[in-house]
Amino acid sequence: MSISRETATAFVEAYGRTWEAWDRTGFCDLFSEDTVYVAHPTGETVTGRAALERYVEKEEREQGVVAVRMGAPLIDGDQVVSEFWVAATNNDTQATIAGCFIARLRSEDGLCSHFREYWFDIAGHEDPGPGWGS
Repeated sequence: MSISRETATAFVEAYGRTWEAWDRTGFCDLFSEDTVYVAHPTGETVTGRAALERYVEKEEREQGVVAVRMGAPLIDGDQVVSEFWVAATNNDTQATIAGCFIARLRSEDGLCSHFREYWFDIAGHEDPGPGWGS
């Protein structure tokens, strides 16, 4: 089943907006009750919204204040891929988180049922290179 460009774009934009605001409720509302969220291949896997909310709360403590940029979504059937570029400042420590995710969205409601992300941590605040996010 395919999802529309509008559904994919709405998910990507809301993902970035709720991450940047640390709106845990809004963020978790993007995911199905039984979602599987794989946080990096060496990270943890959480299942369900309650576990996802705890994960996001932990990430907020670790990342601090963030400025989130999201790339244009790529769509294949029910999957959406998007890059993200995040400037994070926690106390006096600055970092950049550069990565991407693959999200499987349900066609009936646009909620994400399976999510996988990969990222790199970079010291300091860096700008993305040419062509990033397109």
